[in-house]
Amino acid sequence: MLNSDCNPASSTLTDLNLSIVKEISTLIDNSDFNEARDYLTSLSEQQIYDNTWDLCTYLFELLERPSDKLCNEYEIYSEDTLTHVAQYGNPREMLIIMLEQSDKFISDKAFAFHIKLFFIILKRLPLKASIITYIDDILSLLKCHLTTVELPKITNDFAGKDLLVFNHDYRVNKLLKLTQLYVDFICQLRDYFSTTPTINIVPILGKYLISVLQNPLSSLSYEPIDSQESSSFTLIRPLLDCLFTLNPNPLQFIDNKEDQSVFIYLVLTKKKYFSLLPCVYSPFFYLILSIPIIQQLSNDREQVMLTEKACVLVSTVCSWLRPNSEFNENSLNNNDLHTLIDTLKTCMVQSPARQYAPLTIGAYRSLFRSFDHFGRYTFLRQQIAKTSCNEDSYRTFLCSLLKDEFLYDYRSLSSEIYKGPSLFQLLDRLCNLPNGVESDLLEIYDCLCSTLNFIRFIGLIDKRGVNRTLLWTERLNRLNETFLKPLRKSIDLARAHYKLEIRNRKEDNKPEPMDTEILVDNKLLSMPSKQEQMETLHSAVTKFDILDCILSALTETFGGDL
Repeated sequence: MLNSDCNPASSTLTDLNLSIVKEISTLIDNSDFNEARDYLTSLSEQQIYDNTWDLCTYLFELLERPSDKLCNEYEIYSEDTLTHVAQYGNPREMLIIMLEQSDKFISDKAFAFHIKLFFIILKRLPLKASIITYIDDILSLLKCHLTTVELPKITNDFAGKDLLVFNHDYRVNKLLKLTQLYVDFICQLRDYFSTTPTINIVPILGKYLISVLQNPLSSLSYEPIDSQESSSFTLIRPLLDCLFTLNPNPLQFIDNKEDQSVFIYLVLTKKKYFSLLPCVYSPFFYLILSIPIIQQLSNDREQVMLTEKACVLVSTVCSWLRPNSEFNENSLNNNDLHTLIDTLKTCMVQSPARQYAPLTIGAYRSLFRSFDHFGRYTFLRQQIAKTSCNEDSYRTFLCSLLKDEFLYDYRSLSSEIYKGPSLFQLLDRLCNLPNGVESDLLEIYDCLCSTLNFIRFIGLIDKRGVNRTLLWTERLNRLNETFLKPLRKSIDLARAHYKLEIRNRKEDNKPEPMDTEILVDNKLLSMPSKQEQMETLHSAVTKFDILDCILSALTETFGGDL
């Protein structure tokens, strides 16, 4: 009986709801848009409140209906009436329906319209703690639309105006305009809820501003081009400004460094925003804060813009380190510093975007110079010891640092650490043929040249009559027996082998085979032609001759003792 008594009333209410939507639908189908608008606005607030679900369901479907006319009247009508429903309907029901529209942002205009509706609804919801959950859901939904924007690709070998063209691509501009709408919405929420101290939405707003920077805005370039501010950076300034209005020290938003790497990069590398940070932080704090960020940004070598951010950030934080006083040899027990050194090494030697190599080389030198004398010696000793002979370019770079350090120490008499056993220990690591006389000299060619020139440099600076390094009396003979003589023999063997190969190639009258291709890293590479192969062989012989010349100069420097 209870169900029987209730059913007529429930049925009547449902029929009434359907009749309202049916009346509007009939008018729309007859293209009577003005009458349909007047009909809906003539409903009482209670009627709109009671019919929110059915009205929104119909109107959101109508919003997507295509039209043959230049001006889509379905869209105009839906926007006007949905705004009216948002102002007088049931805000919770309307919000639920809108949050189910995650795949309904068929245009950027619809995205902007949803933001407008969301703000109207949020202002009408009760000021309870649950509103933070609603804001979280809304901002997450809106961010999803930003991540769907497909951005142009830029390769590691970009040059000239390529970056300028990338920054002005219509897809980049589209993303930035949508981001501006997103930031404006967050600013509206900030201002509205600032008058309600019982509801603190600052953490959730900060979280989503930083999240947008990480994805999708991490794919953009914010560095100057030809001394002119990047257009992308100009357009995201409001986002950073908003972050600083939420918290004068936005570093307090950090809870997961790897998910906030772009935010930290921007705050630390852009002078305006770095100057707004509290002065309580030291260069060491910023360095330790940045190390996992630099490592994370440099991991994906195919993402050029991430490599750019890693190189700029490491260059910036290392430039703040005080020379000769920031670290000592005990600091090298810190694993974070070794992580940074390894990351710098990777960026210098292996990063495909060679445009950023000068930044990382400068950062490496700044980090190295921030150690005191004994710290720098320990730094070099550890790096030379742990670096294999196969890493020729990095060992060559370390050898150049060693040469500079030796000269500074010798002239300044600051520590006199580069003499005797401490110097010989470094030389033993550098004067190394990994496979004896059968070593591949081309693989270690650059480091060989640097090492031989460094030994000669010692002889030129520290004459036999002075011998402060003790090289002349305590190491020269051993160096000759264990390194220089085997090297000369290795050069003769390698040169003879390559000359024989050249002669065989010249006498080979077989026709050149068809051009073949091999796949390397999913890229097709053509095999070198016979002429290119001959040029490579001749180049190798020339390098052996250069090594011979350096050895002759070395012998002359040491007066025939070698």
